Amino acid sequence: MAVTVAIAALASLLTAVLLVVSKKWHGRISFDHAGSGPQKLHDGAVPRVGGVAIMVGFVTSLLVARVTLATGEQINAPVWLILALFVPFSVGLCEDVTQKFGPVSRLLATFAGAAIAYFFCGASIVRFDVPFVDALLALHPAVAFVFTLFCVGGIAHAFNLADGLNGLLVGLGLSASVAIATVAYLTGDVFVLVASTALAGAIGGFALLNFPRAWLFAGDGGAYLIGSALAIFSMLLCVRQPTVSPWLAFVVVLYPFTDTTYSIYRRWRAGRAIMSPDAEHLHSLLALRLKARFGERGRNLASAAIVMVSAMFMGASVSVYSKTPVLAALAAFYALVYVIAYRLVSASISADQFDPANASAE
Repeated sequence: MAVTVAIAALASLLTAVLLVVSKKWHGRISFDHAGSGPQKLHDGAVPRVGGVAIMVGFVTSLLVARVTLATGEQINAPVWLILALFVPFSVGLCEDVTQKFGPVSRLLATFAGAAIAYFFCGASIVRFDVPFVDALLALHPAVAFVFTLFCVGGIAHAFNLADGLNGLLVGLGLSASVAIATVAYLTGDVFVLVASTALAGAIGGFALLNFPRAWLFAGDGGAYLIGSALAIFSMLLCVRQPTVSPWLAFVVVLYPFTDTTYSIYRRWRAGRAIMSPDAEHLHSLLALRLKARFGERGRNLASAAIVMVSAMFMGASVSVYSKTPVLAALAAFYALVYVIAYRLVSASISADQFDPANASAE
């Protein structure tokens, strides 16, 4: 697996470097300018096409592993998996360079990718370890199919919303990939192990140019790629390994899922459009609070803090991957920690530091 990680990281890093050194040619369409949206917390113009590097690293490593590993024959349907991830990635990348592909288009792209993974890779949600939900899923294959589409789409969109600070998206994605790879190793699932380590390596190579200083952003393409991949890998692991609890998938994406859910709730209470972007996510507020105290490095500290706490929960989930009640308790405890942290951080920010009225829709 070390070779798989190394190939993914090297291919991703080299592609990222090429994107940075060539920005004077593509910057006109790829630059993400500071202040271009309420959720934009960076300074200066940075290319937002880093998802290309992650995709190149992942695809290169996965295909090399399929050909060279002694267990390569167990990496079944790699082309279909790549296609399933390429669809949401490509639509996200189109949004990055044109700004003309709205949330609905991107959500439909994740549905299309999930459908490909469902029919050709076997990625589906067939159980939830909750009696009434499992009974619903058992009614008809169409129910499981629709539920699969919405879960992949929801997780992918949640990761896109979490892409607000240097290193936050890649830190969460890398931690989740390692957690899934570890459980795949423990259960002997070669396909998911290779796919998740390839993703981890690709994210790691790109991360070198994204944190602590961002020379390149993952963009919507990278966020939808990472979110869709983690959702599909988790589903594959649960379907192929009956001992793995479906709640593992929630624990490895806890921050994006919890932050998105809470954001929808607070926007609804405030009478705003629930899908409108704003600067009131926990990572946005924590970055603002820490920047006031530590200067510019406060943003990186906020990103590191969220990733570290999330990684601890992911690490705990690996040791109890088959125990649904414990995983559900972990998820509930994380949600409680999130709400408490959100209220403490938001209460510590003065009105002159942040004005919610500045939050506006896309």
